[in-house]
This record gives sequence, structure tokens and C-alpha cells, in this order.
Amino acid sequence: MMDNHLTALEVDSYLEKRGDEHDRAQVDAHLAACALCRGRVARERRVESALREMPRAGAPRDLSARITAAVELRVAAEQDRRKRLPLIAVATIFSVLLSVWFALEMVLAFQENGVLDFFALVTNQPEIFAGYSTDAVFALVESVPISEIAMTVFALLTVVVLAQQWADAALPNRSVSRNGR
Repeated sequence: MMDNHLTALEVDSYLEKRGDEHDRAQVDAHLAACALCRGRVARERRVESALREMPRAGAPRDLSARITAAVELRVAAEQDRRKRLPLIAVATIFSVLLSVWFALEMVLAFQENGVLDFFALVTNQPEIFAGYSTDAVFALVESVPISEIAMTVFALLTVVVLAQQWADAALPNRSVSRNGR
């Protein structure tokens, strides 16, 4: 018990007749001396009494059927999600391997087309690039393996999408739990 007044927990315990006789005797002694706490206890008793006197509404007849249908729907969704997991995992692994292959092809294309040499030339002799910037840009565009870069980027995007689907299939659906639906 607090030194000055009863806490809400102590008032609830007192009204619900929890605790031993010594604790109840202490609360009774405090209530005899403290008008504020007596008022709180009386107010809580009135609220409790009003709640008991309220008419009780029965549950809708279809409540059990609705709950059963919701549970069955959730179980079916979970099973469907788990069935997709191996397929998504294989597709993700294949996409990762494909991305690695495309990246290696892109590096080889950079080497074959002389792009790396071109970049080295531009960084080592910037005055050439400054003097012939238009020609240098056209040379860069012609030598850059755009198709390999595009395939690598698309393969990486595919990996990201499939990894997200795999994570959604493998992990519990938190949005369903949060919304309660």
C-alpha cells in the first residue's frame, strides 16, 4: 500500500477480495482514515454494480460458423503459401546463378570491347577526353555492352522480386495477424 493513498491495483484487489486478512485489515484501516480512498472504492463499487446490472447480449447465431470459416481460410492460405515455397526457392537460386553468369558476361564484354582500356585512357589523359568529348562519348557508347548490362540489371531485379516472394512464403504473414483478419 502506498503511504498516502491506495493504488488502483490495491483498490481492485480489495474489491475482488484478493490478498490475505492482514492486507485487507490494513486497507480497511486506511479507508477508515482517508475520505479520498473511500470515495474511490465507492465509485469502483458503483461501476462494478452498474456493469453487472447491464443486460447481456447473446452472441450472433452465425458467430461459430464465421470463426470456423475464418480459421479454415487462414489454414488454407498458409498451406498454399507453404506449397509455393520450394518452387520460389528454386526460381530464386536459378535467378542468382543467371545474374552471376550475366555479370561475368558483362565483364568479359567490357574487356573484349576495350571499355576498361577506354576508361583507363580517359582517367590517365583527361585532356584527350576534354578536347574530343563528343567523339569520346560516341566511342564509349559504341564500346559499352549495353545488352549485357541490361540483362544483368533485369536478372538482379528478378532476384530481388523472387527473394521477396520467397520471404513472404517462408515467413508468417504478419499483416494478417496485425489486422486480425
